[in-house]
Amino acid sequence: MDEYDEHAELDRYVWDYHSGLFTELELQVRRAHHAELKASDASEPMARMLRERFGAQGDRDVMRALADGWATFQSVARARVMRDHPDTVVVNRCPDCGRVVKTPKARQCMWCGCDWHRE
Repeated sequence: MDEYDEHAELDRYVWDYHSGLFTELELQVRRAHHAELKASDASEPMARMLRERFGAQGDRDVMRALADGWATFQSVARARVMRDHPDTVVVNRCPDCGRVVKTPKARQCMWCGCDWHRE
């Protein structure tokens, strides 16, 4: 298992389980990023279609949002969601080690092995 990275785990958790709280631009940037990832492994015709349909080509707002890279954008957007929706974004953490667990309903920590199913 990878080493624990609090910021990366919060990014993953909020993007995976609270995507309804992101702005339309933030979601568009995410789509463009995913399209580029898929296009990089696709045939040229498929890559072109992915970039045209879902990519950021010609969209200044998307390109500006990605100017410092995907990881920076993802963290900034996640921090905004957590700041703007503190009562909605409840992060499920292990009661033993305090780390972010995989899902909002998880009752076992994949980091330390703590299991709180019966509590």
